[in-house]
Amino acid sequence: KCDWSSDVCSSDLVEKINNIVRIKKMEKRESYLQYGRKIIFEPGSVIYKSASTPSKNAIFYIVAGLVKIEVSLNDGSKFPVYLQPDNVFGIVEPLSECARLTNAFSMEKSLLYVWDIDDFYTASSISWELTYISITGLTRFLRILNAEFGEKLGLIKERTT
Repeated sequence: KCDWSSDVCSSDLVEKINNIVRIKKMEKRESYLQYGRKIIFEPGSVIYKSASTPSKNAIFYIVAGLVKIEVSLNDGSKFPVYLQPDNVFGIVEPLSECARLTNAFSMEKSLLYVWDIDDFYTASSISWELTYISITGLTRFLRILNAEFGEKLGLIKERTT
């Protein structure tokens, strides 16, 4: 018997629901991950470097772990953007057929899936979820960069209240 006002009961229920949600997400993921290959990166590993040619036009998806994307600024400094599971990255360069524009590092042990451009097209054509994750990820990344550069250019004023 469960006392619903109890923290223990509530946390057990929440944990069970979260486990069910994780399992359902993994089942959906499997449909598009089958076209990629699994790679594990240890903490501190370089995934790719700026100005390098994308190896086999690689596009990455984070299943587990933490990835840091570094954007180089004109003054030589680096602006970090951290990506968590269910993010796609490294997509811009293969689509625009150019060298890498950013650096990518694994910040903790990370499980990634990687596709070449053709396999990515196949995977995204069978999975609207992958297309959605890719588009929302790019949008989020651009919003972060716009805010950062807008602030540096003085286009965004600090609010003083």
